[in-house]
Amino acid sequence: MGTREKILEAAAWLFSTRGYAATSLAQVARAAQVSKALVLWYFESKEHLFRAALQHFLTPYEIDAQVLLGLNEYEQVDKLIDDYYDFVADHLPSVKFVLGQVVRGDETSAELVAHVSALYGVYRDLLTSILERGCERHVFPAYIKPAQDAALIMAALNGLLLQHLVEPEGSPMVRDLRTYLKQLVRVRLCAASTQADTSCVVPPASPRREA
Repeated sequence: MGTREKILEAAAWLFSTRGYAATSLAQVARAAQVSKALVLWYFESKEHLFRAALQHFLTPYEIDAQVLLGLNEYEQVDKLIDDYYDFVADHLPSVKFVLGQVVRGDETSAELVAHVSALYGVYRDLLTSILERGCERHVFPAYIKPAQDAALIMAALNGLLLQHLVEPEGSPMVRDLRTYLKQLVRVRLCAASTQADTSCVVPPASPRREA
């Protein structure tokens, strides 16, 4: 990790835990084990440092709907669940930074919160549209309520996010819960399907790569 990245990591941790107002450049320098002058050499002010930290940790937050092309509705739901889990596992520092800013509610984090909220809405709407399309094509049972079911799946995924943050590193608990969530969702979506529908198969608890 380069010096600039070390400063950004230290700044993000302090901003998310202490807040913008209570974080000084001197504190950032101590946490990054560099001089305050070096911090100012990379970032001309605390506001510039904060905005650079925002940009650094907003970068991973993108949604690419193209990855769903060629998949049926069941596979698309599974894919979204897997991608959400993998994103959290791969970007834990970003997730912690975002959660810290959201919880603290600092005015300086309004841009970050708005950006993440918008992406959350896109993700939820994408899941809703998949469920709506499945209902229209009679792939999913008539009792499915796309908006409510999508919101419930998102709530469960957020629970996995928090579980991932509190479980010891390398714990299989969250991976097992992710697989169990996919099985429960598939059972609900397949409940009224005929046995001839070969796409409606509850996925086995197959191992995936560790986070």
